[in-house]
Amino acid sequence: MCFPRKPSLGRYSATRAEWCQSYRQARIAAGNGLDPNPKSSGITWKAQLIVAFERRGHDPLAYPVQCRLNAHRIINEIRAEEISQEYAKD
Repeated sequence: MCFPRKPSLGRYSATRAEWCQSYRQARIAAGNGLDPNPKSSGITWKAQLIVAFERRGHDPLAYPVQCRLNAHRIINEIRAEEISQEYAKD
């Protein structure tokens, strides 16, 4: 990576609540345009890296449930239409 970091990432065995809190803080920091802080350690550092570099496109947690359900429904309709067209060719 292009920035310095501590030699170890720390412990990752944390409770679900600790992970959720770390991800929330990382999403807020990323939303404010902040890069991962190499001085962080443990799950805080890992959450920052995941949010900043491993998530593609949009953060699904940033959109309301109804929007995600509508998008899922549209995708399923498109897939069903493609499958029916494939069977029609055969």
